[in-house]
Amino acid sequence: MKKTKGIIVVSALAILAVSSSCQNGKTEVKTVVKEVHDTVFVKDTIIHDSVVVKDTVVVTDVRYYEGRWLKKLFETSEWKEYKSYEYDFVVSYPEFMVKNLDLTSERSVFVEYKDVRLIARAYKDDTSVEEKFQELSKTATTKSMGDKYFMMAGKTSDVGRFFEKDIKMDGYWIYIRAEFPQEFTPYIDVLLQYVKNYGSSI
Repeated sequence: MKKTKGIIVVSALAILAVSSSCQNGKTEVKTVVKEVHDTVFVKDTIIHDSVVVKDTVVVTDVRYYEGRWLKKLFETSEWKEYKSYEYDFVVSYPEFMVKNLDLTSERSVFVEYKDVRLIARAYKDDTSVEEKFQELSKTATTKSMGDKYFMMAGKTSDVGRFFEKDIKMDGYWIYIRAEFPQEFTPYIDVLLQYVKNYGSSI
């Protein structure tokens, strides 16, 4: 039997077109639809006893499997550090997230992976916490305020979401923000908890 490996799927719908030679010399083609569960590799072609089976796989929920993989990455990855020497603050991020050099400077950092972004930036502003909260949280769907910070969450688009924490320092502000597809929300809890807890040691 000859095998060639194909794409990776877990729980998908497979459409099998089976070609076999009949006694009269003609080729009969039958299409069989079946569910494939917990299959890691689906074979593109199997040749056995003169029967050729070609699998066409339709993945029904790609985001679900990407999310599960993403959750594992966040839970097992080492973290790197970005340090702002101009404002003297540190932001950590998982090492698998890629730094965007065009958007990273002495006062800001931007890292991303699979449509998930972590952004942090410092800027000078003497606005009070309450004033800044009222200014920035108008479009947020959930929000809360403390003595020196506030947090908010909401939509960036129909499918995009954000979670942000803004902290007032001595003469300047730091904000740290996660942006992600809505479907990834259950799988990036490690990142969201990092944003939520950021600043407790500053």
